Amino acid sequence: MILYSTNCYLKYFIQKEFYKDVHYIWCSEIFDSKTLSTYSAGHFLPPSSNPADIYKQLQGECVRPDRHSYKINEQRASFKSLAMRFAASGTISDFDRDEIISLADSNEQAYWRPLIYLIPQEAVMGRVKLVPIAKRASIAKEYIIEDLKGSEFQIIEL
Repeated sequence: MILYSTNCYLKYFIQKEFYKDVHYIWCSEIFDSKTLSTYSAGHFLPPSSNPADIYKQLQGECVRPDRHSYKINEQRASFKSLAMRFAASGTISDFDRDEIISLADSNEQAYWRPLIYLIPQEAVMGRVKLVPIAKRASIAKEYIIEDLKGSEFQIIEL
């Protein structure tokens, strides 16, 4: 079984370069919920959690840049917040924090292009956490992997 996650290139780059190629991701057993039966719980995976929809949204915003993009601005804020928190805890240096913040402020559209992570479930057995239903976007299952290693997944672009 494969788990799917869609992330922007910049997230991949930051986690690879500054966080020792350890990736924190949300993922799903479903790539595109619109392809499932309407009787399947997975059919209810909404656009905000559906890897195919996230991919299309980011791709569209890279082709037709939008400085007000909710998804990109959300990622910018997350990168900056995490960089500040990790620098304060000593996980990364102040120099690395400043580098990440500078990258997050970039308007280079290629940095924000979407990547699809293909994660063989057997590679992460025992480390995949089911997101509690109260924190999911719907009744469809969503998962978190807090320590996905770069060697445990493949990347594709459509």
